[in-house]
Amino acid sequence: MIVVVKYRIIDKNIRGIINSLRKIPFIKEILFYSGEKNSIFANGYMIWEEGSDLNPIEEVYDVKIIELSRRLYFPICG
Repeated sequence: MIVVVKYRIIDKNIRGIINSLRKIPFIKEILFYSGEKNSIFANGYMIWEEGSDLNPIEEVYDVKIIELSRRLYFPICG
């Protein structure tokens, strides 16, 4: 999984989130870009933005579940 961190200013809050993301074993890369406001994307899904009450660590696992469910093959009987 690739995580993109867009930041305006790296403060203590986003630094703590980044440190937590680094501990997740299936995150292969964390990319940093300067932007207009702080936000975090995982595999193209926005999982957190500045002012949001969402927990980005839980959202990373939600994205992982979505990615795994796309790989499942459900046979359809007709």
